[in-house]
Amino acid sequence: MRVSFILIFILISGCTKSDSDFDEKFSKEGSDNFEYYEGLSSYNIQHDGLNREYLLYIPPNIQSRTNLPVIFNFHGYSGQADQFYNMTDLVDIANENGVVLVYPQGALLPGGSTHWNAAPKRDGSTSFINKSNVDDIGFFSAMFNEINRNNILDLNRVYAIGYSNGGMFSHFLACNTDNIFAAIGDVAGTMLLDTYNSCNPSSPTPLLKIHGTSDLVVAYNGFDQQGFKTVDEVVDFWKINNNSNDSFIFNSMASTSWANYMGPVDFEKYTYESDFNGPSVVHYKMLRGLHWWDYSLDNDLKTSSLLWEFFSQHTRE
Repeated sequence: MRVSFILIFILISGCTKSDSDFDEKFSKEGSDNFEYYEGLSSYNIQHDGLNREYLLYIPPNIQSRTNLPVIFNFHGYSGQADQFYNMTDLVDIANENGVVLVYPQGALLPGGSTHWNAAPKRDGSTSFINKSNVDDIGFFSAMFNEINRNNILDLNRVYAIGYSNGGMFSHFLACNTDNIFAAIGDVAGTMLLDTYNSCNPSSPTPLLKIHGTSDLVVAYNGFDQQGFKTVDEVVDFWKINNNSNDSFIFNSMASTSWANYMGPVDFEKYTYESDFNGPSVVHYKMLRGLHWWDYSLDNDLKTSSLLWEFFSQHTRE
């Protein structure tokens, strides 16, 4: 299937440089307490000459204000943090499980669209994705340090999920941070060629990969001209990194309610186990699914439910 260059450019973009000083920046120690409030709040932080914004959701009536799991949620190209907060539908899960939610806002490209830098900027790169020098990994580090000045977060339960361009960034974060994430997720995204070729994770990183086979924006079978790796290549990369077994557990599910809304989507679930960290890679292959966040209206098949089911099984050792 031919994918329009213009369509992809409109919907997805991003690149970044790696932050070699990430470990020093990532210290959880801080002299000042971070003022946070229960519920949803907006914060601003200055980083690398830019004013960066993020939304923070703290579940109300939590019994403990320390050692809470956290999910960082990265919107797609041209997206907004507040819109993605509503789209992900994670608030009930956060309230029920005491999970902190963070929704960072992507920086602006010169043309005015928001994005995440999802690959190292390289001279001579053929990927049109690499359009900016914005230091998003450094922004993530500074944001994390600010949120965790009072040790509210459990550093063994840090998770990242992204949609589309945000999914690309979740891979890039895992490739360029040192043993930070207990697991990552990618919905309708991929690994960019430059990230794929340069990625050398410091530790196994369990992956949840959700992708529609009829996605016209980030094609399931990749887009070689612009450096989009195939879903199979992405899954295989993390299987190898995570020491996953070649065999898999297969399950299939049908989403009846979605058929009346956007057409029938059948779920194929592939679970690759590891002797070291259990379900190391889980891939939901959404048959006939397009470039969506949710592929079902059934509560137990919504992406938020699949996401927490996977993340809750993983703690960083």
